Amino acid sequence: MKQIRITLSDEQHEKLKAKLQDEGQKNLEHSTMSGFSITLNEAFPGMSWLTVDMNGELDLGDVNWDIL
Repeated sequence: MKQIRITLSDEQHEKLKAKLQDEGQKNLEHSTMSGFSITLNEAFPGMSWLTVDMNGELDLGDVNWDIL
């Protein structure tokens, strides 16, 4: 099986976990099922960033990624 690996810093990881947990809790409280999307953006090789959209967008900033 092939993989896409996105490497996050500890700070980015914590922000991502907090966003998913907080928004997931809001969904439970309001009986909604919004889901989320993760978008890997690349302007050109070496210039990549990650955004997460769940009841609003979170820009996690620069990331490294590769296809295995």
